[in-house]
Amino acid sequence: MDPIYAAFRRVAGEHGGRSALMSRHDGEFTPITFEALAEKVRTAAAALKQAGIEPGDRVGIFSYNRPEWAIADLAVHAIGGIVVPLYHTLTEDTVAYILRDSGMKLLFVENDELLRIVTAARDQTPELGRIVAFDPVADDDVAQWPDFLGDVGEAEDPAPATTTDDVATIVYTSGTTGEPKGVMLTHGNIMFNVEVLREQYEVTPDDVYVSYLPLAHIFERTCGYYLVLLSGATIAYAQSVTTVVEDIQAVEPTVLAAVPRAIEKAYDTVVRRVEEGSGFQQWLVRSTVRCLNEFANRQYRGLRIPLLLRGRCVVLNSLVASKFRRIAGRRLRLIVSGGAPLDRRLAKILNILGFLVLEGYGLTETSPSVTAMTMDDVALGTVGTPIPGVEVKIGDGDEILVRGPNVMKGYYGKPEATAEAIDEDGFFHTGDRGRFDGKGRLVITGRIKDLIVTSYGKNVAPSPIEEDLMRKPIVSMAMLTGDNRKHISALLVPDPDIVLGLASREGVPPAPDDPNALLEDERIRREFEDVIEKANAKLANYEKIRRYCFLPEAPSVENGLLTPTLKLRRNVVAERYAEQIEDMYRQPEAPAPGRDT
Repeated sequence: MDPIYAAFRRVAGEHGGRSALMSRHDGEFTPITFEALAEKVRTAAAALKQAGIEPGDRVGIFSYNRPEWAIADLAVHAIGGIVVPLYHTLTEDTVAYILRDSGMKLLFVENDELLRIVTAARDQTPELGRIVAFDPVADDDVAQWPDFLGDVGEAEDPAPATTTDDVATIVYTSGTTGEPKGVMLTHGNIMFNVEVLREQYEVTPDDVYVSYLPLAHIFERTCGYYLVLLSGATIAYAQSVTTVVEDIQAVEPTVLAAVPRAIEKAYDTVVRRVEEGSGFQQWLVRSTVRCLNEFANRQYRGLRIPLLLRGRCVVLNSLVASKFRRIAGRRLRLIVSGGAPLDRRLAKILNILGFLVLEGYGLTETSPSVTAMTMDDVALGTVGTPIPGVEVKIGDGDEILVRGPNVMKGYYGKPEATAEAIDEDGFFHTGDRGRFDGKGRLVITGRIKDLIVTSYGKNVAPSPIEEDLMRKPIVSMAMLTGDNRKHISALLVPDPDIVLGLASREGVPPAPDDPNALLEDERIRREFEDVIEKANAKLANYEKIRRYCFLPEAPSVENGLLTPTLKLRRNVVAERYAEQIEDMYRQPEAPAPGRDT
């Protein structure tokens, strides 16, 4: 097993004239061949050496996905440096913390907008010697990317400067609680994942991938960058997260990676368009899902499939399901979902519409893969079996424990946190709860630290209840609260488009000066109470939601309520809306909506 740059050099030699990277210019995707990419990497490596970067030095990349991201990353690996990626959505305080904690020597930054965030933190980071901007910026103290590369003459291929045991990157966790921790991943950690997943997902040089999830996320970096590039396949960079559908339709990829929230948003958009269509269109889509679902259920159970059902499915697949698939292009063979469990109902709908969705489970600390579905074993509601070479067991409190070549070297500068996370037997304690099904597939059941313990001593796992609430289109986001309280309450974020549509149908007068005023109308609130009532019907008495309130803003990365990987910062939400939470508990305890059993 080679370190990352050695593997790239070998692949570039084998596939020199093939497209390695593609990016959009003047509306068209233009390629960079493996041969041209290798030359750019050699030049950037020489420039880094000339700038005084030595093996073991930390070099940051603060940018959205683009060819320069990969060139800079590979160049750092070529000279034995350590890459520290930063999400392009981070706040000034978090950027300052990472720059300071990592002891970064040089930083690549995308543009003026991100440079302003860095400039605000510069005084706190004396070790940061140089900044290089990919796009032109108005700052004489910052080197421009073309000038940085142009200062070196003809660049030679760097001699091997790393081993598989060396740290390749320090990836800072998104910090849902407390300050971020720098996860040290070695070349061996990452390349182990690459080699296993290449076989698991049958990646070949003929594959084409659209990159839009942030490269600072180890899921995208390993599965959507190293895995693709080091298999001789092609990466096409989306222009932005807002142009992904357009970019996918232009590129027609064979493989996509997605986090569940992105899949759910895309599906909700399609559903909304269907609901806005004619009655016949709505009936046609519902009939398609119903027939294909019946076909899939009979096939799964080994039952006879009636000739009439077969015929209807052929017709509806051609008329309706094929149009859904066309959104992602004609060549898509695989969607890899990771980062969190995908809703089982949605996974099944995608499956019956003809999308092959393979779920996996992993963490930053496992670089990232722990388990994955295989092409011939798609079991909804699970995240697959442990990848070859990795041990997974269920420990105390149903905690998932992991041991193998994928587990991190430790947390940078935090030996106590490392010792707490990795036990003396080498098992990494994930903090996630799970169980195995009868065929050895892992089922995620929640987060240990997310457990709510009521004042009666009852343990409530909020995630499954929140996911149930969010299956209703009118609820964009939900968070339960109730730690050390007598009962459970819910913070809800309504979907504004759904609320406006409901208000229009119910004849609720518009409130242009205060859209949230619609939420006070009894007809609108009744819709939310119905959602809670249906959720409560499945719950034990101590789990039932007794009170709810609406949040005035949707959680986002920008307002600090979501991590860059779109996970809810529960402690931040609870702190920011402490007054609203207190108001719910000042009221007399209410019976749960629906039958209280």
